Amino acid sequence: MIFNKILNKFFQSFDEEVKGSMIKLVEATKVVYAGVQAKLKPTPNKSHYTFNLRDISKIFQGVCSAHQKTITNKTQLLQLWFHENLRVFADRMISEEDKEVLKELIFTQTEKEFSTTKDAVLDRERIVFGDYLMGNESDNRPYQIFDDLNVFVKKIEEYLEDYNAGSKHAMKLVMFLDACDHVSRICRVLRQPLGNALLLGVGGSGRQSLTKLATFISKFDLYQIEVIKGYSMRDWRENAKTCLMQAGCEGK
Repeated sequence: MIFNKILNKFFQSFDEEVKGSMIKLVEATKVVYAGVQAKLKPTPNKSHYTFNLRDISKIFQGVCSAHQKTITNKTQLLQLWFHENLRVFADRMISEEDKEVLKELIFTQTEKEFSTTKDAVLDRERIVFGDYLMGNESDNRPYQIFDDLNVFVKKIEEYLEDYNAGSKHAMKLVMFLDACDHVSRICRVLRQPLGNALLLGVGGSGRQSLTKLATFISKFDLYQIEVIKGYSMRDWRENAKTCLMQAGCEGK
């Protein structure tokens, strides 16, 4: 009932086909969530598979990033919904098998609730949404799908060039599709209220560099703690205070 109210309010000015899908969308999300909880339980090597109702709210928070000029029909809405499910659930999964279980749950619901096939939703190599297609100078930043992945990669490369042009420490990165996808994921986290992420990977896999780039794209300031010899708990508290004051009081 709560999510129905939120979605109906947000989508009231959208096209009828989109607006009329809200009850089914909430129902489908409930079923996918229940399926994930039942089929992907925490085990010793997947101890972080602790999904809860907060995950449903994160999916709808992402869906409510929709823009009425870019989401005009049911299929586009389902692509956004699919993308948000992947970001909330699949990005925490450690194997392709687990991700396939999630996708199976999603596509069962798209066929059952919306009579839309898997091929209609997955009409491209991969589905990527972002709000940076218009460039960093534009205040108009609609959250939209990238129709052409080559344009997507080129856009991220342009941002990297802009970053390097204004930075003392230029990053010499090769922006292939997976790396761009990671940047997009971090941007999605940063654009959401209370957005936060823990990036896991082996040393040198690009977590720091891609975060710097995503922060630049999102027009945020980056605060990084330098752990040097003799670094103590007192230093840590001072660093934490500085960071919290910048984020909380100055809104940066």
